[in-house]
Amino acid sequence: MPEDSIKIEGLSIRYWTNVGGLSGDNANDKERKTVVLFHGNAFSLDSWKKTKTLDELSSKGYRVFAIDLPAGKGSMSDKLSPKVLKSDPDRILTVFDNLFGALKVGDLPFAIVGPSMGGGFALGYALSRPKRVSALVLISPSIYRIAEQDQSKLSDLDVPVLLVWGERDRVFPLVEYGKPLKEKLPRSKLIIVKQAAHGVYLDKPDKFNELLLDYFSEVM
Repeated sequence: MPEDSIKIEGLSIRYWTNVGGLSGDNANDKERKTVVLFHGNAFSLDSWKKTKTLDELSSKGYRVFAIDLPAGKGSMSDKLSPKVLKSDPDRILTVFDNLFGALKVGDLPFAIVGPSMGGGFALGYALSRPKRVSALVLISPSIYRIAEQDQSKLSDLDVPVLLVWGERDRVFPLVEYGKPLKEKLPRSKLIIVKQAAHGVYLDKPDKFNELLLDYFSEVM
């Protein structure tokens, strides 16, 4: 599948997509439902290759864009310090807006999937750009990536959200983080995966892909 990098805001950002010809999709292709995948702090878009999530989504006809975030230890894109991103959320939002425009993600709302750090960025984007997002799938998201002023908007987010948590998560334990977040998001659904830790999608890729596709079939 095509993989490349693109210059955005002075950054070289690596991405993967199953959409041919960023210079212009055909009309039918633009009507397909779109999924954007972020990744965790220690990982890159290659995680979604290992879990076969890219293959599974592609086989079901989704337009898919996997992004190497401009932050994180495992990313192969130019890196911004997590401290810079956290203290300047408008910067990452601008990067995302320009990136999605350059990649021709499209005018229709799209779903975002994100674990941990990537989940925090996905949720922050949805809070700031709710009309751009059709659904969220968040795997133990780090809400520390969300600006404090936006955290107060959680209860107003009118977007379907699937929260996926490992019962053995020691990074963001279920009781302390997962269940309270579920209560704050009005259209959220929480699924707890047994015998899985923080990286549910890595521990149980087949189970995660099944949950992901089932959820998208319900809400998209």
